[in-house]
Amino acid sequence: MTTRMTLTPQMAEYEQKFTDAGEVRWLPYLMYFHPTDHASPVVNTDSSGFRYSESLGTRYSVVDGIKGNGPVRLLAGSSTVFGIGASADSWTLASRLTKNDPRGQRWVNFGGRSFNSTQELVLFTLNRHHLPKVDEIVLFSGFNNLGLARQPHAYRGEHGAFFNCHQFFDALTPQQPTASNWSLSNLFGKPQEPEQPTPPSMQEQIDYAANLTLQHLDIWRALATDMGAKLTFILQPLAGWVRETGSHEEEQLFAELDQLGNFTEVYGDILQTSVREAYAQRLRDGARAMGVEFVDITPLLAEALGPQDWQFVDRIHFTDAGNDLVSKLILDVTR
Repeated sequence: MTTRMTLTPQMAEYEQKFTDAGEVRWLPYLMYFHPTDHASPVVNTDSSGFRYSESLGTRYSVVDGIKGNGPVRLLAGSSTVFGIGASADSWTLASRLTKNDPRGQRWVNFGGRSFNSTQELVLFTLNRHHLPKVDEIVLFSGFNNLGLARQPHAYRGEHGAFFNCHQFFDALTPQQPTASNWSLSNLFGKPQEPEQPTPPSMQEQIDYAANLTLQHLDIWRALATDMGAKLTFILQPLAGWVRETGSHEEEQLFAELDQLGNFTEVYGDILQTSVREAYAQRLRDGARAMGVEFVDITPLLAEALGPQDWQFVDRIHFTDAGNDLVSKLILDVTR
């Protein structure tokens, strides 16, 4: 048995349907979303593909069991919000926020695996009608836009590249050059081999990702204002941003994942502290200019962790204890 399956056996459940090699449900407008009505001890989804939350003796999702019980709080983002790595629905960030929030309101999981900021926004606009009154929105996001900013201009277009978009472009225009080594599966699985064009400079990537993120954040701001909801953007942490050397378990997992995939090869430059600081500053300045609260949670998480506290199941997603800790940090900075 591999180290990963020994330390994080729940990951086998995610790989069954919730990775590129699993069940990708292609949809209009969103491009893709999670399988519907999935049931297992680890992860469960509703009739639209949203993940259930479990906390305080209740089970609810965006389209199931949420209306008629008062206002809610919304956690939006990508796979970290969806809860890749959690051993059960009750250990996702949204569930832990509900459990740890003394105000007693439910936090709703609006996470979409592998989503960029465009898809996060579209997901909300297409499904807002399912929601009761929303008192607060927290966007826990930021990495995917930066990770995708190095893709060729033809793939980025006006609204940013999305994971696996080479399949979309290759299907429509087979003469297009094939993108390489940036499918989300390469974070965890065997990389593809096609030739990769020279990426933009890191400063160009930071500028592009920040501009795109802020462009969409301003739309979230308008929607939140219309709804009378408080809005906060939190830049999600990466393991390499939090600390140079992880816990014993993290170092074992990262070494095995690097053998299986090529995260360090493709994204190693992004893991530099200087990159996070520059990206965070661009986002902070832009958010402040539009009156939106911005939080770089990485320093807070670094301060809260002991040397052997096991936070990450891979370089992006959290353990159960990690989700619980981050939920408390979110509550500290947003209350």
